[in-house]
Order: sequence, then C-alpha cells, then structure tokens
Amino acid sequence: MDEQAFHEAILSLETRAQETKAPETWRSLSDQVTEDFYRAWPQIRGWGEWLWQLIDGERGERSSPEKDPELDETGEGRGGQGS
Repeated sequence: MDEQAFHEAILSLETRAQETKAPETWRSLSDQVTEDFYRAWPQIRGWGEWLWQLIDGERGERSSPEKDPELDETGEGRGGQGS
C-alpha cells in the first residue's frame, strides 16, 4: 500500500467535506464521476468502517484501565480514618 497516497486521499476528502456541502458537491460532479462514486462508495464505506473499528478497538485497548483487581488502589481520601 502506498501510505502517502492514502494519506493524501483522506486529507483531500476531509478538506472537501469541510469546505462544501454534499448537495453542492453533487451538483458539481460530472456524470462519470457521479457514477463512479455511486458504484464504489458502498465498498469504500464498508472497508473504511472496518478499518476505523480496528483502529478504534486498538486505541480503546490501550486506554482501558487495567482490570487486575490486585492493582486496584483504594484510598481513604478526605473524611476517612486517620483524618
């Protein structure tokens, strides 16, 4: 995979989405580009959602709290014994 080309494609699509509304973009597309988008988008969307879920899952695992009860700390805090 050409990572640079993928990065540029994502940034280009993001920029387009930020700068124009979907109806405006649709009106500006040629018939051929409209047809290509219509044909390709379901596969691209499905693949992109799958990729996003993989990345989100990995990030979620890294940021999840440790689930080892022996590592849990409990403190008395304010108002506890010894205050």
